[in-house]
Amino acid sequence: MSLSPMRPEGLAIPACLLHVFESFGCGVFLLDRERQLLFLNPTGVDCLGDGLTLRGKQVAAADRESDVRLQNLIEAALSSTDGPDGPVSVWVRRGSRLPLVVHVVRLEENVQPVLRGASVLLVVFDPECCQPPPPGMLIDLFGLTPAEASVAIGIVGGRHLTEIAVDRGVKVDTVRTYSKTVFAKTRTRSQAELAALLTRLVFPIARRCDGGQTPRSVYVISTDRDDLQKRIGRSG
Repeated sequence: MSLSPMRPEGLAIPACLLHVFESFGCGVFLLDRERQLLFLNPTGVDCLGDGLTLRGKQVAAADRESDVRLQNLIEAALSSTDGPDGPVSVWVRRGSRLPLVVHVVRLEENVQPVLRGASVLLVVFDPECCQPPPPGMLIDLFGLTPAEASVAIGIVGGRHLTEIAVDRGVKVDTVRTYSKTVFAKTRTRSQAELAALLTRLVFPIARRCDGGQTPRSVYVISTDRDDLQKRIGRSG
């Protein structure tokens, strides 16, 4: 994928929006009425080739069944005439790893001009990369014990029960018992459901950056050359 730096004028608002979502660890894709990709942030770029892909200038899921659901939600958002709907989610499978969670949001017509014609916003969460919720939050919200909260965070992070057991210095059967209690108290039935629940909880927790770290750029798809993605550097 060819990339070159650029600082086009008039893109400050889309760039700001993408940087905000980047600070929360979310991938973001802005699409126009033709489903063409206009903008994406660095986390969105990371998702390409890892569950999502580009077909021409359209965002698609690599998994066929997931892509059918994703395209249907995008079409529904574009076809809606009743004003903006709330986010609708779809799982995007990716082999043995936890699936990506993609929220599809229709943008109001009065904000589309300042977003260079973007009509749909895709917000992507990677449960394996999101900052885990503080254990105290899980203890307060679900009545988990500290041990159960630790196991819940490990499960959402994609760790096997044996790995969690080694880390905690306990038997696998003990961790398995904790995990069953976690599912019962959170009213979830699987690792994916638990990940989705905790992902919703951690969305307001901004990603921490090391001091002095240079923010990653956001990206714009060139409108005059189909095969070129150009980088928008943060001003200042």
